[in-house]
Parts: sequence; structure tokens; C-alpha cells
Amino acid sequence: MENYYAKVVDIFERQFDIPVTEDGTVQISSALKIKALETNALKVFCRNNELQTLIAPNAISVGCNKNKLTSLHLENAESVHCGENKITELYAPKATVVKCYINQLTELRLDSAVEIECYGNNDLTVIYAPNLRKIDKFENLVQTENFASRKEIDITLKNHFDRRNPEGYTTETFDLEVALDLNKPRTIDTVKFVISIYDPAVQFEVFLMELKDQFGQQDSIAKQIELPFEVIQPMHFTFSVPIRSCDTGTKNLLDIIRETPESECLYEREFHIDVTCYLESQNTQDKIFTKTFVIDNPFYGRYQWESDTFSEPAKILQDEKYLPEALINVSDDLEEGLLELFELHKGAIAEIAGSVDGISYDILPHERYAAVSFRTTEDEEKYSPADWENYSLLEYRNCRSEKFKVFSKSLFQLFFEIQSSSDDFEDIEARINDLLLTAIAKAVLRPSVAEKLRDCGISNAPILTDTFDTTVEYIVSVSEYGDDPFNYCESVISNTDTKPADKRIRLDKF
Repeated sequence: MENYYAKVVDIFERQFDIPVTEDGTVQISSALKIKALETNALKVFCRNNELQTLIAPNAISVGCNKNKLTSLHLENAESVHCGENKITELYAPKATVVKCYINQLTELRLDSAVEIECYGNNDLTVIYAPNLRKIDKFENLVQTENFASRKEIDITLKNHFDRRNPEGYTTETFDLEVALDLNKPRTIDTVKFVISIYDPAVQFEVFLMELKDQFGQQDSIAKQIELPFEVIQPMHFTFSVPIRSCDTGTKNLLDIIRETPESECLYEREFHIDVTCYLESQNTQDKIFTKTFVIDNPFYGRYQWESDTFSEPAKILQDEKYLPEALINVSDDLEEGLLELFELHKGAIAEIAGSVDGISYDILPHERYAAVSFRTTEDEEKYSPADWENYSLLEYRNCRSEKFKVFSKSLFQLFFEIQSSSDDFEDIEARINDLLLTAIAKAVLRPSVAEKLRDCGISNAPILTDTFDTTVEYIVSVSEYGDDPFNYCESVISNTDTKPADKRIRLDKF
């Protein structure tokens, strides 16, 4: 068996290995912020990272959308998905499917490609692809005699799919409109469809209709149109196409998506649907046309980590633009949760209270994690809670406070509803985190929380009044930044009419 490896470097210059599955697949989470990857894996998926260097000489399938790559050399790749990078040079001589949209390419030379998606390369002037059969918007640039630039057939999908209102996913049919504008008269004897749904990196694919189907779908198409017919001028036809999972026989699209691998429902924001129309004629060569449609993943953002299940898709009420309204109760609910949490764990806090000089509220909705860590005078790393002896002393999954558990789960769900409802989430993620963490900081700085900490034995827990002493430091931070982390508590304090009693409140930062 091949000894697969995947060596990475993240944006903090940390080097480590990523596990590779037995079939040679490596998939890297966007949370790792990887900037360099070297691997001998056969399937490589590293989307939404900081990737600047990718070395994958054995890779057959590569998915590296939304990174910072400037060049890509993939000697053996047959499928390449590298959209939304900064690529100026792409070498993939064996690739049959190449999706390199939104880059900085000026020319493409793809000897084996039959399908190319390259929109958003504004300076692209030359495409050499002798085997090409399908391309988007760049027909006039293609240098091959075999490629027909005229769109004689077009397909429109009339169904509406929106993850914010998933009612449309319960359909058992696709409503298709087929437009014909053939370059010469033709008699059509049979119309057939092949339909499949897959993820953008093509790690899975489910056929919803096959040429030789087992459910009578093609027969239902034949009954909706009078055959044979002659095409002598532009024509339009509408079809109600029944869909069935060819693997399980499932009819409902929502249930078909539900049957896909769990990782697909968890990580993919969208799925692709290929609809291929076959116009068959007895005396001439068949006409074949494929169109790809992109639909939202209705299960995205609905995974419940505590129960290891997906919540049922439902209409999403929260939206990023309504975020301030959604945050109204965050501070109040957290205050109640902390008061109960500290009261029920008073004994554990009292044991270390005399030496506590810092409290980190590690409430990170983007990581579905909520805990309170306590720093003592014996801890050397002041701003690295993970190195503290009492790191995550009070953690939402195993604490006694039901209010803190309920708050944590509701905050996680709020964050993921916003994430799944926002089409440009990557662009607004920082602002969402700012608003959420500021609301958290406002809660932990409330006098009632400090009074409760004093009641638990931390007698010098500071109270935010006209003066503020930081003998005990409150910390709310997204991540660790060495000796100088960004602390949302300091931001709140700096915007409050206080007279700092301790120079450790670094107001000069704001």
C-alpha cells in the first residue's frame, strides 16, 4: 500500500502533517489557515485557505478554490478546480475538467481538456484546447477546429432553490425549458436527459436520471412531447422531469441530498447539477448539450455538534444585515449564564481564587466552543490560555449550568445561520466576529458578573465603574497573538467613561 503523506505550513510558520486516507485523499479544513502543502496524495482538497504553494505531483483530482496561489503545476491531475486564486500560470496537461475562474490568466494551453470554466480572467486572450467540448463565454478565443461555438441548445432550470427558504428542495421533479436554434433543419426522433448532482470538487456524484433508467423516467419525457418532430426554426419546449436517486431510488431532492456523505452536507456551501440533453436522430449524428446549475446546500450550517446530527432545513430568519437586532439579547443571556455557571462551580473557583490574575472567556462561536479559563500568578504564558493550568476549567459541554449550555448552543446556531444565509460570508466574517465578541465583552464586564466572582473568592475582581483596576485581567479574544493579543474587553473599556488605575490597560492601542 502506498505510504501517503501531506506536509503543511500554516500562516504562523508552524509545520505539521495532515492525515491522508487509505484511498489517498487529503482534505484540509479552512480553519487551519494553510499556506504551503506538499503531498503525494491522489486526491487533494484544500479550499478556503491561505495556500501560496501546492506541490502534488501524483494528484489526480485537485480542489483548491479560494486561496492565494499564483502558479499551479499538476502533471497528472485529471480534474482541477482552482477558482478564485491569483493564478497567472496553469500547467495541467492531463486535465479533462478545468475550472479556473476568477484568476489572472492571460492564456490557457490544455491539451486534454474537454470542459473549461474560466470566466473572471479579464486578460485572457488565448485558449488552446484541441479536445474541448464545453466552455463558458470564451468561444471566440478557442483555437481548435473541433469546437462548435454556436449554442444550438440551451437549458433553463425553472425550480427555485434557496437555503434560506428550503421549501423548493422538497420537489420530485425538475422543471426544464429547452431552447433549440439548430444550424440546419433536423428531425428529432427521441429526447432524453441525464441528470446528476455533485459537489464542486467532485468527491461524490449521484445520478438523478440515466439514459437507461430503471424508474420509467425517460418514458415520462416521451409522453410530454410529440415525437418525431422537425426543427426548422427556433423552438422552445418545457418538461417536468421526474428525479430519482439511481443509487437508492429516493425521489425527493432534499432527501437525496440528505443521503450524501456527511462531510459534503457539513462543508459544501453549494452543489452542482449537470443536465445533459440528448437529441437523437436516426439518420444524423445525435446532438448532445450539457449545462451546469449551482444550487445552495440546504444543510449547510445546520450540523449540531453536540448530537452529531443535522437539524432539519427550515426558513432562516436571521441575516447578516439584521445582525445588530439579533445581538440584542446576547449580552443579557450570557450574563445570566455566567452568574449561574460561577454559582454552581463556586467551590472549584474558590480553590484557586487567591492566585487568579486573569480570566479568559473563550467563547468562540465560529469554533462552536465556549469555556472560561483562569490564569494564576504561576502561569508563565500570560496570553496563551491553552498553556494555563486551569485552561477551560468551566466548559459548556460538561459544566453544571444549564443556562450557560443553552446560551452557548444558541450563540453557535446564530453564528451558523448568519454564515449560511450570507452569500459573501468570507468578506463579512471579521465584522460578524467583531460584533459578536464585543457583545460578549460587554456581558463579562457587567458589575453583576464581577460581584459573583468576588463572591466565589476572587476578591479583587474589578468592577467597571468610574475607575477600573486590572489586578485581575478580563480577556475576550478571537485567537492567540503572542504577547499582544487583541482584547475586546479593552476595546469596550476604552469606549467607557473610566479612569484607568492600571497602566496595563493599553488605551494607546485604540
